[in-house]
Amino acid sequence: MKSFWLALASMTVAGISFWAPNVMLFPRMNSMSSFFTEITFACPLSLLAVYGAATWCRSRYQRTGAGPSFALFGLIGVWVFGPWLMALAGTLAGGPGFHRASDYTPFLWMSICPPLTLYFSSMQENVFGLILATILMPVCHWVFEKQHWFVPPALKRRFHLHHNHPVAD
Repeated sequence: MKSFWLALASMTVAGISFWAPNVMLFPRMNSMSSFFTEITFACPLSLLAVYGAATWCRSRYQRTGAGPSFALFGLIGVWVFGPWLMALAGTLAGGPGFHRASDYTPFLWMSICPPLTLYFSSMQENVFGLILATILMPVCHWVFEKQHWFVPPALKRRFHLHHNHPVAD
């Protein structure tokens, strides 16, 4: 159960850390060209800073290499929390967003449909930052967190998802 909460915390912390610069910068946008450059690098850099802090803390306090991958679960959080935090940025900028209770239902659907996160991030000029993070997080997992899992070990054992199965000719 501890692993579930660590995975959920990774998703939440990484999702919020990635979209926080967008929430702070979008309402203050003066020109699209400068905003595009700022947001393309601010969001992934914020995510990488939090990733570095999280992996450093994990290495100091965790004795074993077991546990969920912060990078991969964090990437899920970036995609799931994206619609919510982009809507918050739009609301703070004076656009449509969270004004009535019925406004929340579409965001629930958008959270489980990644192509919509990609579409709306392109509308807020953050699509390249999202793509950059989508490339960086699996690389970070591969380089720094190989010993951490994405599929829980108990689930791997249950469904026999091992890499050492013989290949039939």
